[in-house]
Amino acid sequence: MRELFLLLWRSITEDRLATFGVIVVVLLVTVALFAPLLATHDPYAMTERVEGTALWVRGERVSIEEGIAADTLYSVSADGPENYIAAGAGGAVVRYEEGSWSDIETPTTETLRAISAAGGRSITVGHNGTVLWYTDGEFEQVDVPSSADLFGVSLTDDGTALAVGEDGTVLHLDDGRWTVIEVPVARDLTAVALIAPDYGYAVGARGTLLRFNGADFEEVASPTFRDLLNVTFYDRSAGYAVGERGTVLRYRDGEWSEEQGALTRTLRSIAMVSAEEVQVVGTHGDMMRRVDGTWQQVATGYSRHFRGITSDGETTVVVGTDPYINSLARPSADHFFGTTHNGRDIYSQVIHGSRTALLVGFVAAVMVTVIGTNVGLFSGYLRGRTDNVLMRIVDIMYALPLEPFAMVLVLLWRPGIHIIILAVGLLTWRTTARIIRSQVLSLADRPFVKAARIAGASPLRIIYKHIAPNVLPLAFLQLAVAMAFAITAEATLSFLGLGPPRLYSWGTILHQARLSGAWRTAWWWVVPPGLLIMLSVVSVFFISRALEVIANPRLSRR
Repeated sequence: MRELFLLLWRSITEDRLATFGVIVVVLLVTVALFAPLLATHDPYAMTERVEGTALWVRGERVSIEEGIAADTLYSVSADGPENYIAAGAGGAVVRYEEGSWSDIETPTTETLRAISAAGGRSITVGHNGTVLWYTDGEFEQVDVPSSADLFGVSLTDDGTALAVGEDGTVLHLDDGRWTVIEVPVARDLTAVALIAPDYGYAVGARGTLLRFNGADFEEVASPTFRDLLNVTFYDRSAGYAVGERGTVLRYRDGEWSEEQGALTRTLRSIAMVSAEEVQVVGTHGDMMRRVDGTWQQVATGYSRHFRGITSDGETTVVVGTDPYINSLARPSADHFFGTTHNGRDIYSQVIHGSRTALLVGFVAAVMVTVIGTNVGLFSGYLRGRTDNVLMRIVDIMYALPLEPFAMVLVLLWRPGIHIIILAVGLLTWRTTARIIRSQVLSLADRPFVKAARIAGASPLRIIYKHIAPNVLPLAFLQLAVAMAFAITAEATLSFLGLGPPRLYSWGTILHQARLSGAWRTAWWWVVPPGLLIMLSVVSVFFISRALEVIANPRLSRR
């Protein structure tokens, strides 16, 4: 046996293609063994992506600009024509000037929920009482007499400001000093609009409407009980508030009334372009506008959430997005082979899939070789009726196609890796049996076999002691061929949906790509597993070239 392995090693090392095949197979085995360490993501987890998005509306033209920030943006404010500033999660603030967005460094990582700009200055507020003042090109954190989460802020040209937040928190900035104003409610206040130092409105949960008179707030009767999320005014006589389930409230000359809009989902923010034109945005890319007294839905071509809106009279800017499924992302530093339609990392799937492919290939190949070799040994040595019976069984096996046979096994059991191993192992030993039988037929008449028979050796001893060692090189050759076929068969059956449903394999990855309908366009989904199937099968066949020289020495002389 030791001489046989030395002969195998010498034959492989003398063949460059066989050496290449061994290197590839060793690498694949290493990847399979250390798959959990090499995978960059959980192959079953849907990866998410977060980024800030801007929607531009100029007249009837609507366009999306993605990736303006690395975090969700919650609010945006205009500070002059073509000059906008937006704030969001993680203390992110971006500013649009001279035709491009740029990041502005802030002294906090708290989520900033609202921002308001006026007269070249800005105030942004957020969680845990965070208040940032922006002037002269940088942000400075301001100490305020409250640590409550702040959800809304409004700044006037003369520097007066109001900030509102949880449990009825209201902060007032006047003459550079922040004070707390008591309000007649203890509900969360979500937004505020300050039209002048002595006039404004705050809105909040359960339809809360509070009017500001310069010193304190008073509650106003509300036509709705639903949560209000934003409020805006064009002047003292015209304003709007929006909220959950498509709620729209209109303010005219001191009276609030409810209107029927064009959307029924949550509305997040509102902007007044003029006294009559109003624009509203909400969840799932919803947007509508009110022109000539009629609400109309605006097609944005976007499906993620909008959070804030502002307008300078000619251009409207909308910001938003929440974490979303990173669907069909192209290969990148984060995802080497891209992602699937539901955001799963293809590289990690391929790495884990190598385990299934090699496991099926090796186990099924061993099963094929063991069954086929034994059938060939007994059929070739015993001959007669035994040979006839075994060869007729082989003929029947040749008449059974692999795929329908596997489908029958699936009907009897459930789809799984054992079904593929059984289908390959029970059906494809036929070729090995015939090849080994033909070799045994010639060995059975050799003098050393006759001598063993005359010496009284039993048939089993002659088969396994004297004949089997002489057919081992041929059996190893068939093992390599069977392994290559098993890998291909596993990929084929898994591609047809007969593979393990909760276990990744290269065929399963291709099956999911086909079911998603994206396999014609998302090339990064089908190319990696396809290449690895091809590479593993070709490598095993290269190894079989070297084994064939041992099984048939005449090839080496050639």
